[in-house]
Amino acid sequence: MSSTATSDQSIEATVAAAQGEAVAFLQALIQRPTENPPGETAEAMEWVAATLEMRGWEVERHPVPNPFARHYGRSEITNVVVRRTFGSGAGPTIALAAPLDTLPVGTGWHRDPFGAEIKDGLVHGRGARDSKADLAAYVFALAALDGREGLSGTVELHITCDEETGGFLGPAFLLGQDLTKPDAVIAAGTGYQVITGQEGVLHLEVLLRGVQAHASRPHDGHDALQAAVPILSMLMRTRASLPHPLTVGLIEGGRGINVVPDRVRFTVDRRIGSHEEADAVEAELIAAIEAAHTVHGVELECRRLLLAEPVAPTAPSQALAETLARHAGAAMGQQVPVVSAPVVSGARHYALAGIATVLYGVGPPIVGEGVDFTGDESVSIDDLGKATAAVAATLEEMLSR
Repeated sequence: MSSTATSDQSIEATVAAAQGEAVAFLQALIQRPTENPPGETAEAMEWVAATLEMRGWEVERHPVPNPFARHYGRSEITNVVVRRTFGSGAGPTIALAAPLDTLPVGTGWHRDPFGAEIKDGLVHGRGARDSKADLAAYVFALAALDGREGLSGTVELHITCDEETGGFLGPAFLLGQDLTKPDAVIAAGTGYQVITGQEGVLHLEVLLRGVQAHASRPHDGHDALQAAVPILSMLMRTRASLPHPLTVGLIEGGRGINVVPDRVRFTVDRRIGSHEEADAVEAELIAAIEAAHTVHGVELECRRLLLAEPVAPTAPSQALAETLARHAGAAMGQQVPVVSAPVVSGARHYALAGIATVLYGVGPPIVGEGVDFTGDESVSIDDLGKATAAVAATLEEMLSR
């Protein structure tokens, strides 16, 4: 990782010259598993930190206190921040925010999910597209500014690892501990759109506790599954009329084939639109579940696992998005629209703190396409170069104003 720009070389040429390094960096990231859950990201994060230090960049490691991490189901988690000041530093502070954690591997793979194989112009592996390619793009966009004249301001890299569990230990922690105060944020997204508005989400856990009994004497117990049925039926009936999707994603319970189930647990994912109030959505859903619970002797409990407020576009985020979209369009060779999208990103914490925030990275035309549940996740090497050039050109313009 030694490529350096010269002041008479275009951003595009600088990015192109470092393309091989960027791909190798991405491959090394993919080869270091960061599935969340379980959330074991320490080895990969330290490799990233050490690799950036080899560039001569100052790297800050910000471990999250264990009690706070455990509250969100994590035992050890560290965030990495890199700050690079250009010129007098009087210009804006722009953060490039990318998560290192990925979804679990799952099934359906025809290639080694951690092999980082290159074939047909694609880099294959878990996290290739979501969102390790974005981190590679941000690192090499920042590197492309080396040696350029007339710049003033600061660019920060925020490398976190709890995107899949809400961002509370990443972006929210960095902001809450006053470890960063950027004026604008570009966060992981897709290369074919610049996203300003995000939907919210409620994750709810529903617990039903009854009394166990032998199957030959079911009247001795209180059947938690019997209590769950009308609640689940209500959710299935009403979700068609809701303005945004509702999914029951996990159901578990029971002790054995010949035992009346004394416990049933299921989870609900309810998406929240920008026109909805997150707290009101939660209250209404819990009230509907409680109204559907009619079985005597079975205790009902609803627990919030996650409540992520939706993000509406603002004038500052729109201005940032339009600048980025202009450079992205030039790099991609096609119009790159500014949109609101049905995504829930940890970057919302920046937006909800009043910081101009957009999502843009190396992803496919459709956010999440081919990433979440199909095997053989991959990313285009060509798209990696184009998105890197777009971000670098945007940084150059913003630091030159």
